[in-house]
Amino acid sequence: MPDDLFFHNPEDLAKARDAVFSATLDRIFEHHPHYSRLYREKGVLRSDISGIADIGRLPVTSKADFVGRPEDFTLKLPDTFDATERIVWDVMYTTGSTGDPTPFVSTSYDFLNILALNRNMLRLRGVTANDVILNLFPLTRHPHGAFARAMNAAASFGIPVVAAMPGAPSPRHPQLGNRMDEVCALAARTDATILWGVPSYMRKMLGRAEELGVRLPSVRLVFVTGEGFGEEARRDLVDRLKRLGASDPKISVSYGSTEMQGGMVECTPGSGYLNPAPLQFYFEAVDPETHQPVPDGEEGLILLTHLDRRGSTVLRYALGDTARLTRTICPHCGALTERLVSIPVRRDGFVKIKGMLVNPQAMVDALAAEGDIVDFQAFVEKEDEDDVLSMDRLRIRFRARDDSAEVGRRAAEKVKATIGVTPLMEPVGVSDSVLEGAGWKAKPIIDLRKKPQ
Repeated sequence: MPDDLFFHNPEDLAKARDAVFSATLDRIFEHHPHYSRLYREKGVLRSDISGIADIGRLPVTSKADFVGRPEDFTLKLPDTFDATERIVWDVMYTTGSTGDPTPFVSTSYDFLNILALNRNMLRLRGVTANDVILNLFPLTRHPHGAFARAMNAAASFGIPVVAAMPGAPSPRHPQLGNRMDEVCALAARTDATILWGVPSYMRKMLGRAEELGVRLPSVRLVFVTGEGFGEEARRDLVDRLKRLGASDPKISVSYGSTEMQGGMVECTPGSGYLNPAPLQFYFEAVDPETHQPVPDGEEGLILLTHLDRRGSTVLRYALGDTARLTRTICPHCGALTERLVSIPVRRDGFVKIKGMLVNPQAMVDALAAEGDIVDFQAFVEKEDEDDVLSMDRLRIRFRARDDSAEVGRRAAEKVKATIGVTPLMEPVGVSDSVLEGAGWKAKPIIDLRKKPQ
């Protein structure tokens, strides 16, 4: 099989994709509970889809479809198929939805694909054989790809990885978790060259490392995922790392999803997010309402199709974000694959405060630009919590490095200038917790308002 990152021309890539997609469609129409039933109801025949060029004839799959009956999205292959295609290797769970997280099943066949995917992600990000990864993802109650796949990625590339194990995964085994100070010490002791985690925790950890006088001169790459991340936040992390002794740190952002068991990644800052496994995934950008394709480079709802899976498998699956997608060769690394050239935005991600729609990411970027803020989280609430008709209020809890009053004043001005809402700034002590209800991914804004009855 050719290197799936560097096909020589679009025709060769399309031919290779059609081969794996055709085999997947054969399995889907015969052995996929959800799609075989749906296509019968819709009158869609296997002969109607000759390849990816015909993919628009298939209906779009929503997250609600998958969450409603996740077991129906796992292929039910008979014994005539190879055992690796049927054996369940692991089960990960989605996050960010109400109710219990939804299981996502990978077979032994899928796991080898996941290793190849993660290896390609590291290749695109410029990892070398001399790197050492510090995995800053926590253990979670339900298995989630963040912690496990960082470990798998290192294995796929043959490099060391150290699990920082932040937090307290279980009161039964308190020795398994590490407090923030221990994580900072671990980062220095292991001489890590790559830090990998969510931006909010990374920012908090680097702030604490600076307070402790910890030096991290070996860090050259930082991989962030799981939360919105703008250019101000990128500059803030770079500045923090330079103060800790890193000479020229680079921040690599990924757009990940449980359904990928990995993510689209930057090959260099500002390159856009590249599909690192074009023989495993196909992405589309469509009109959010009509589901018709939009022109290359224009904003659209992002759809994911699995080209080569055996466990949980989705076709034309709406990830819930809009972005601009291009299929042109990346001018930075030469990869021929889909690339998102704008920051993905949740369609439902805007929050209305005092009658105005506010983009939470814009607020996060404004706060990240205030380098003296170590950590923060915002809350939307009513001035009178018992009166749903009272005035909205934006309250921001923050921990500052220096004079809290002056830092809070500057931050409030930046937030007001950015989103048009003046926040109430609430400083907390050095030892107090700022983040609430975050799980492994912190929410930039938590809406505490009661809904009218």
